[in-house]
Amino acid sequence: MSNQSTKNKIKTAFQELTVQSSLSKVKVADIIAKAGISRMTFYRHYLDKYDLVEKICFDDFSLFEKHYGNNATWKQVVMSILNVVYSYGEFYQKVLEDEEGQQRFFEAQRNISKRYTGEFADRAMNVAWTGTLVRWAENGFQETPEEIYQNLVFNLPVREVLSNQKLDQAIKKYESKTMEEFMTPEKKESQT
Repeated sequence: MSNQSTKNKIKTAFQELTVQSSLSKVKVADIIAKAGISRMTFYRHYLDKYDLVEKICFDDFSLFEKHYGNNATWKQVVMSILNVVYSYGEFYQKVLEDEEGQQRFFEAQRNISKRYTGEFADRAMNVAWTGTLVRWAENGFQETPEEIYQNLVFNLPVREVLSNQKLDQAIKKYESKTMEEFMTPEKKESQT
């Protein structure tokens, strides 16, 4: 049996077990039994079940590359990740309910950022992702991936969107606003 088919058996067994109960209740022995593999085979590929979670997430989050190539736009990457999470909602809901699973989910997301941009995502960006996706899972993925994308865009840290020069200009404009302008921003903005 090839390495990839063994990994697929382990992944499928693990996902089925996790959906049936919870991530915290799944034991490596359960995965081994369901996948029909030896303990040594499991540990040849993964350190533990949380390492397996992180690798599943990383592989799933990398699927955008098959559709868009390795020079995909930020939106294409994000929408691909959101669509994967939405499509496998039962599994990802269990992952995001578990504290260690949640950490591994976001570590995989950080590693995607590092692999394709050369840098880890900004800490504020990770906070926006964490809050948005955990709430999405808690709500049973009722919103569409497009709605969640808009939420993520709305919560982007300003430094991710604006250059330092533009940010300095925006801060100076904000700092010079009068209290009256804060009370009626639409009226004042339309006059300028």
